[in-house]
Amino acid sequence: MPADPVEAQLAALGGALLSRADELADTMVTLMRRDVSFHRTVALVTDEQLRHAVRTHLDFILGVFGHPDRDYDTSAAAATGRSRATAGVPLPAVMDSYRICARFLWDELRAEALRSESVSDAGLVRASSAMWMALEDFTTAMVSGYQQEMARQLVGRQQERSAMVQALIDGRLTDTVDLWNTADALRISLQGPYVVVCAELASIGRSVLPGVEDRLAGHGVFSAWRLQPDIEVGIVHLGPSGQLDLIVGVLSDYPPVRIGISPPMGDLADTAGALRYARIAMTASRPDRDPITIFDQKVTAVTAAAAPEVMNHIAANVLGALDDLPAHERDALLDTLEAWFDHGGSAERAAQALYVHPNTVRQRLRKLEDRTGRLVTEPRSAAELCIALETTRRNAGD
Repeated sequence: MPADPVEAQLAALGGALLSRADELADTMVTLMRRDVSFHRTVALVTDEQLRHAVRTHLDFILGVFGHPDRDYDTSAAAATGRSRATAGVPLPAVMDSYRICARFLWDELRAEALRSESVSDAGLVRASSAMWMALEDFTTAMVSGYQQEMARQLVGRQQERSAMVQALIDGRLTDTVDLWNTADALRISLQGPYVVVCAELASIGRSVLPGVEDRLAGHGVFSAWRLQPDIEVGIVHLGPSGQLDLIVGVLSDYPPVRIGISPPMGDLADTAGALRYARIAMTASRPDRDPITIFDQKVTAVTAAAAPEVMNHIAANVLGALDDLPAHERDALLDTLEAWFDHGGSAERAAQALYVHPNTVRQRLRKLEDRTGRLVTEPRSAAELCIALETTRRNAGD
């Protein structure tokens, strides 16, 4: 027995309650079924499982009464947290159960102390402190176990979802039933249209769009993502009304990296082909100017990126006559040509963008025309100049 008289009182009090542990456990189960709404309406955990958890907790908590130096094991509480998470019991319901049982145990502790003439006021205060400290440690261990299990499940679900996205990317899912099951598991609609988004990574295996799935979901747009060594790939559901502008808006909130968006596809079986288009659009993007390229909306940029060797040859043929100019002069001519294209062939608006006089724009364009032999106002020549310029700019940004 403890040498301290107060600790001796606590030991006796704990022993008295332990002698009634089975009765107390049964009452606690009844209280949880009655007062915790989740356990009242959902039977994910049986009465026997609840009783076992309560009985184990009582053995440990009451067993340390009167033994302040005795270590108690909180592994049972951690195991309870993990098992409840596995069963799908919400954490607030588990916390409510702990709260209700703690209040009941305190009432029983106080009643037992009043029945016993040997327990002093100091003993009751010490008992209260010991019980609540033990319950706090047990609750902390339970929450930690619950969170560990939820984290494990989350990682597992993410790995499963990522593997499914990879199977779509690889074109390995062609059976209709498999596609339906995959769409259901990925929580995206069974009916398109969809687009594939492809973002270039700044470093191997590190996301450039962290949390993008949750951000899109916050706007009612459902998607699934896969991180590969060099790119981050997303399959995004457009919805019946199409939400491409909204998707671009969310992507634009991230630091600029090259991002490509495929043409819409109606069937998830077309994911592999759509990814090829998204990759081409990504390659055509320019982070310093226009980081997000939509395949169907940037024809010249996509054309310049689609066949690099061919386009490089065309660019050299069209703009090669500028190579013997000083670098600053060549850059000024190309900047002027780009500004002229960007502003619909208006020398005045191009001049405003470049902070020069409109006549300077016209002079530079005439010099470029003389050098290349192509008129910026002639449609075919302008198209050649535009494609050559896109190719040159893209190469400069690589």
